[in-house]
Amino acid sequence: MVRFALVAAILLVSSVTAAQPKPGPQPVLGATELANIAPSSGFVDDAIGGDDAHLAYAIADAANKCELHVLALDSKQDVVVDLAPAMLHAIAIPYFHGNSAFVVGQTDDGNQVGALVDLGAGAKKPIVYKLGPAMHVDAIAGDGGRWQVVLHRTSPIAGGTRHQVEVYDLANGHRIATGKALDLDATGNEKTLEFRVNHWSAGMTRAIGTKGGEWDRKENQRSPDTEATYDLIANRFVDRRPIENLMDQRKRFQLLADAGGRGDFVHMTWDNTAIQVWRDGRPSAIELDQAIANYDPKSLQGVVGRDHALWIALTVDPVNPDAVARKKADVQYLDVFHTTSAGKVPRRARVLAAGAPRRFGVLGERFWVLERSPTFDRGGRTIAVFQLQQ
Repeated sequence: MVRFALVAAILLVSSVTAAQPKPGPQPVLGATELANIAPSSGFVDDAIGGDDAHLAYAIADAANKCELHVLALDSKQDVVVDLAPAMLHAIAIPYFHGNSAFVVGQTDDGNQVGALVDLGAGAKKPIVYKLGPAMHVDAIAGDGGRWQVVLHRTSPIAGGTRHQVEVYDLANGHRIATGKALDLDATGNEKTLEFRVNHWSAGMTRAIGTKGGEWDRKENQRSPDTEATYDLIANRFVDRRPIENLMDQRKRFQLLADAGGRGDFVHMTWDNTAIQVWRDGRPSAIELDQAIANYDPKSLQGVVGRDHALWIALTVDPVNPDAVARKKADVQYLDVFHTTSAGKVPRRARVLAAGAPRRFGVLGERFWVLERSPTFDRGGRTIAVFQLQQ
């Protein structure tokens, strides 16, 4: 009887143990979650910014809601500003400092506008000024660190497009300069300058492309074409460089044209075997401390800082070659890599990313992750902020 009771007890414990659910993967590894926001109505829109102490984000809905929220990460105090009088929906926050933010939004006709927002407590006029509309609006750091707002306007002309920029002081919205128009034909050529534009930079105040060579009377021949940068504010070429390898330049120019005016970004090589970091329009190779083949190459995101500062995010491919070899799918994490020095870039954190794609960004030395909607191409459902663990 004793032996029977013992066997029965063992079987009971075994059945209870088997019935217990197996622990799932950890939602976060290597980081501490500081905030997690899921709007009760609407969704988190594309405009996200802030600094080490604040998360600035926009909330929208299917109608006309457009709000800027600024959350203090330590006190959890939330400042809300109605942006609907200035824009249909917010698309970017290129500037955030102290008690002010510059928000770029879109109008119902697809143009862009910009607004400086006063975040001070009890501000009687939270929207200090509004600029635009224009084809492109941006905030950039000008000479001496003075922040400026750039409006890039386009208008059709016979056989092409006219480009013109205006520059404003971000602090007060006063106009600083207006550039001379640059007229380009349908192929991007300015015939008088013998200049073909490939891409833009510095808030679209600079056009970068190929400049035809000059006629050398002494040699009785034209000099080779050069890679040139034309400043629409100064109305002149500010940089010209020889084209050392025409094929390499064409490949580089194609990638920069696709980068949408960014000179600093990360990019996967054509064969998905390595990551390039682009700074000032020039690439260099980097190496992660994890096997690149274990990640979905289309998920690559990054923030390129000064010197060697770099953030990279990649989503694990559950059926990567190593997982297939083990005959067991990997957990779908968003892996976050960060470094401020040369050498291999180490993985610092993992955030569970199953079920929906994630968008990644940086707030100083912290990072945020937006859970995208699988059926909607704007914004996302939730946004979380994380602090790397030491």
